[in-house]
Amino acid sequence: MAYSFYSHLAFLPPSSNADLAVLKNHLETFYARPVITDKPKIILNGKQITVTFKDGYNFYIYLSEEKHVNQEALEIAEDLEEDWNEKPFDKEKLKASNKRFELWGDQDFDMDYFNDSLFIVNQIEKFDDVIIFQNH
Repeated sequence: MAYSFYSHLAFLPPSSNADLAVLKNHLETFYARPVITDKPKIILNGKQITVTFKDGYNFYIYLSEEKHVNQEALEIAEDLEEDWNEKPFDKEKLKASNKRFELWGDQDFDMDYFNDSLFIVNQIEKFDDVIIFQNH
């Protein structure tokens, strides 16, 4: 993920109702709207959702539950005061997070999929108590 585009970390404290299968449904509902002409394929395989557009561009959402997730949550709680939206976040909820969604996309130097990255983040934000950071 180090050199990926549109990279975000969405920490999921125990109080969050976030779920990959539900997120897949949110994404399918969003992209099923008639106003959207480029309807991607949305595949859930194990702990990852892949969103693939007709031209082959991909977004990936991975559910990470590895030990380092909480260590990074603790570090971020100490280092940052605001989330990706420049709003204060609940540091105690972040410190309790042991899992997260990791979102990233393929290279997109022309930023053709910038809006889609925001659409995906907005679908993740529908869950309770999700704390999102842009991953630089």
